Amino acid sequence: MKVAVIYGGPSPEAEISRKSAKSVIFALKKLGHQVFELELDENITEKLKQQKPDKVFIALHGSPGEDGTVQGLLEIAGYNYTGCNTQTSAICMDKDITKRVLKTYNIPVPAGETFFQGDKIEPVEIPCVVKPARTGSTVGISVVKDENSFQKAVEEAFKYDSKIIIEEYIEGREITVAVLNGFALPPVEIVTETGFYDFDSKYKKQTTEYKVPANLNLKLQEKLKKISEKIFKVLECSGAIRIDFRIDKWNNPYVLEVNTIPGMTERSLLPKAANAAGIPFEKLIEEILES
Repeated sequence: MKVAVIYGGPSPEAEISRKSAKSVIFALKKLGHQVFELELDENITEKLKQQKPDKVFIALHGSPGEDGTVQGLLEIAGYNYTGCNTQTSAICMDKDITKRVLKTYNIPVPAGETFFQGDKIEPVEIPCVVKPARTGSTVGISVVKDENSFQKAVEEAFKYDSKIIIEEYIEGREITVAVLNGFALPPVEIVTETGFYDFDSKYKKQTTEYKVPANLNLKLQEKLKKISEKIFKVLECSGAIRIDFRIDKWNNPYVLEVNTIPGMTERSLLPKAANAAGIPFEKLIEEILES
């Protein structure tokens, strides 16, 4: 198959995207596909016209790319592509809208409030989490543990988006569940020095631990998988997604966000979960490509 891999672009997460793409390209070539490497820029439509791929593998993170913009362009141009469609991508990129949709299906999410640029924002109960509504890789997110740092966290979040979310901080365990073509993979637990899986913990610190599969009782494992598969269904996802949870001390799960284009770097969680399910990296890429 002729496969074009799109990556990079102007997103704050472009460098992570390029790392994901590198792994994907290597796997696709190993599988015998003819691969075209395409950096996302203003000439992307011309590049696609020249290559005429059978399928486009989207390895973009953040906006543009994970937000439905590139998916819409590809649909108009008539190209088949991997992952979720335009509508689902746009919904999942916006954590505020995602939470609203999930709540209508009785899927548990943290309590919180949404604010827009120019709103008067009063300090809330501490600790709390302040985050841009439409970024990934924890860009612009802060865990506020004292009133003095609240305003700084709000300003930081507004650097990246005109809409932000302030929500309760749930003390507990960080768990992520990947769903591949509708079926949940083994949950992965993330253990960090600070208890917060921020950008440095994800991509820089060597002290971050990943327990694959997570050490959870069978009942909780099944509950997480059931919720994750329901999310895949109600948001009309396709391919591979990853859902981040926080588990409180009473083992109650709360959905933090839905990632429609999970990372594919050597530290990424989707490949770890797939491997735990007996799916090697090349097979994972093939299944995403064929979905």
